[in-house]
Amino acid sequence: MALKVAARERSWLLARSSDAPDLLRALPAAVVGIAVAVDALLVVDSFTLSYTFRSLFPENFTPAFIPDSPVWMVLIVAVLSVALLASRGLYDLDQPLLWPSRLYAIVSSISIALVGAVVLSLFLGEPFARPWSAAGSTFAVAALAIWHAGIGRGYAALCRAVVPPRRVIIVGTNPSGQKSARELEQDGYNVVGYADDGSAGPEQVDHPVLGPISRLDELVHTFGVDELVIAIPADRWAQLGRVLTRGFARQIHIKYVPDFEDLLPRRINIRSIGRRHYLDFAPTARVSGLKRALDLIVAVIGLVLLVPLLVAIAIAIKVDSPGSTLYGQVRVGKDGRHFRMLKFRSMRQDADRLIADLLDLNEVTGPMFKIRRDPRITRVGRFIRRYSLDELPQLINVVLGDMSLVGPRPPTAAEVERYQDWEHGRLRAVPGITGLWQVSGRTEIPFSEMVRLDLDYIRNWSLALDVEILLRTIPAVFSTKGAY
Repeated sequence: MALKVAARERSWLLARSSDAPDLLRALPAAVVGIAVAVDALLVVDSFTLSYTFRSLFPENFTPAFIPDSPVWMVLIVAVLSVALLASRGLYDLDQPLLWPSRLYAIVSSISIALVGAVVLSLFLGEPFARPWSAAGSTFAVAALAIWHAGIGRGYAALCRAVVPPRRVIIVGTNPSGQKSARELEQDGYNVVGYADDGSAGPEQVDHPVLGPISRLDELVHTFGVDELVIAIPADRWAQLGRVLTRGFARQIHIKYVPDFEDLLPRRINIRSIGRRHYLDFAPTARVSGLKRALDLIVAVIGLVLLVPLLVAIAIAIKVDSPGSTLYGQVRVGKDGRHFRMLKFRSMRQDADRLIADLLDLNEVTGPMFKIRRDPRITRVGRFIRRYSLDELPQLINVVLGDMSLVGPRPPTAAEVERYQDWEHGRLRAVPGITGLWQVSGRTEIPFSEMVRLDLDYIRNWSLALDVEILLRTIPAVFSTKGAY
């Protein structure tokens, strides 16, 4: 039935897609050309803007803005900046960088271009004015950051409006195939349906099953498909292999979703050894010393600046209920090492002895224990937990090296005893005060999803990711979502 319907639509489908290849090639090239020209112009204008400050202020007040560099050096900085931005992937519009990586690319490109211009000026004996390394570079970074934030959204909207969405058939109706269908549709693809041999009934899938894998060539041609996404497990590849070997009558692209996709980091390489290709990746991202440096700087500054708030919370806890101000609980850190995690006490002094009587009221999944209206929590405790103020003493743990600013939340030993084998993977990293789990909803997220977020963080760590999570933590704390 699906093939009959497709036959009636075939003429306009093929006509609609006939112009798409030329448009798909021309549109990115045109947008990238505009982006390069605007980038170079913004760099030139930014340094020109620094020149105008000389006319706005007395000379004895702004000696750093004396423009005594030759004009051609502005052009050198602009050309070097654009070349460096291109080498860092800023003009790959189909796979745009995340904003922390984009900002890092802009800052580093402008900085390196300035250094190159300074070195060149020394060789040529030309003067190089200080405004280039101060006001001009600041204006350039700000202008490029704003411009590239807008061009990415503009290009995506233009593609949706002008270019016909790429038509896709998913090979496999299993959960992996259906997940791919949902993700592709969210990204603007037109999922025509599935090709499968009937492993799932029509009521179990969200798109029509167009036909069996043996007729894949016919389905590709009839439905005017641009891409195939293969999501079947490896033990079902025998039949599909014969179809792929024979090829298709229509030019298409093929994407393969591996069985172990959840184990793959975002950074993978394809290595050729002999006549075979290998996926090359590290299951755990290598963490640089910059992470520890960031932890120490932020934790020490935070403790110094927050002294008045820490003292006020301590006094409020002492006045509200009898007991100690701080609460130290043994937690499990990296590689199973135990340490004492510090918190402001938010519960009654005998809270640990009462937990056995409350286990039946647990409101979260997995080995964790949380109750939305826990009777052990004090009045002050409820407030400081709502805004995560009880976590502030963990900055001391960060200084001591037991914890990091960002990482998986440290579990208790009792929780670890109930872990499944794969869940122990979250113990491969230094635990953190905040992490992907906290900025994604905290206790409203199931435990299994929390572990997957932690493993995703461990596989894909970068300093830019840490900065992004720290910035996302601020609105997450004030929203109080999932905090109790």
